[in-house]
Amino acid sequence: MWQKGRIIAILIGLLVLSGGNLLVSPILGEGNQTCKMDIMHTEVCSQYPAIMVTGYWDPTGKMIAPFSTSSYLNPGGWQGENWENQGYNIYSYFPTPGIYNGTLEVDYQDTWNDFWNITLQIHPVAIISFGAGDGPWEIEYSTRNLEFWINDENPPYQPTPSPPDDTVPAGFIRHATLPIQAIADAVNSQTDIEAWIDWDGFSGMYLCEYIGYLGMRYQSLHSGQGDLYPCRLAGLIHANNELPLHDAMTVTNITIRETIRYLKETNTAPNAPRITGLTSGEVGTAYPYTFVATDPEGDNIYYWVSWGEGCTVTDWMGPYASGEEITLEYTWDQRGDYSITAIAKDIHGEESEPGTLEISMPIKDITGYLREFLEMIQEWLDTFHINIPLLDRVLS
Repeated sequence: MWQKGRIIAILIGLLVLSGGNLLVSPILGEGNQTCKMDIMHTEVCSQYPAIMVTGYWDPTGKMIAPFSTSSYLNPGGWQGENWENQGYNIYSYFPTPGIYNGTLEVDYQDTWNDFWNITLQIHPVAIISFGAGDGPWEIEYSTRNLEFWINDENPPYQPTPSPPDDTVPAGFIRHATLPIQAIADAVNSQTDIEAWIDWDGFSGMYLCEYIGYLGMRYQSLHSGQGDLYPCRLAGLIHANNELPLHDAMTVTNITIRETIRYLKETNTAPNAPRITGLTSGEVGTAYPYTFVATDPEGDNIYYWVSWGEGCTVTDWMGPYASGEEITLEYTWDQRGDYSITAIAKDIHGEESEPGTLEISMPIKDITGYLREFLEMIQEWLDTFHINIPLLDRVLS
């Protein structure tokens, strides 16, 4: 009986120390705060949007070589990551200079397959196609969906399919969406190389015009609002094959800079994310919170989330479609008031104003370790047919 009385005294003491409302303080002391998170929906993706540049005949392959990730074509190493800290990755693709085999080799079928495989992997926001032509820096306004092309060097000699675009009639003309006037003006003002826009002519009926058309078609396919991988710009530029390599590389960089400048100037940041979920709860319990933001251009979005001072930061997640809701779960292990903060970023790196939700985790319910302890005690008391009404009420 002495042991039974001692157990009852312990139970009463626990109830008294809880303040009569069955709350308990966390065991963790200050400075040892820990937080747990369960992401219910996330996707890994490169932090920077991609710009794709392609080349064919000299000097176009050599002038874009620094942006190749191939150690064979670019022994000096890829220089395209977050190029010039502009927030864009630049990727170049071209056949081996001089022999023109490998990626985008001089063959319509290989070029078709390589182009669609590459775009599927990097989802470019802009495509700049380069080829050798009259130049010195001839910016093409138009490319055509031709049914008949100049033969390549390998059977079947003509593209398959031909015309390459079955969504429009043969002979359909697509126009460049690059900032062609800004590119021409920048090249002419910064160098002695003449840049000009071919407003009325066409682009040669061979592989340069062919891949230029594919780029413009890809941009058209991914120009709709809400496209998860939008492509905003595409165009074709012919460089004279006698242009010195250093000059060609200089003008290439100017062209890419003007493309990035245009992407940034015409872009608007997403709105502040809206956060919804419970604003009060119990520590040790996972709660779901929903985040959603929209982008004025319909660009896809990344999210960054902070769960409050001293807690985990959920680094950039995405991409998600504009207006798509994502749900994350989080568990706080200490009582306190917290501010959930979320920032949205579009694919061009423009960040929104922060969205916030103030929450409070004031209590630790006995549904945790205390309930388990009391249930164990009640089970032990039941073996002695001891009934404590207050304990029954607490557990109910």
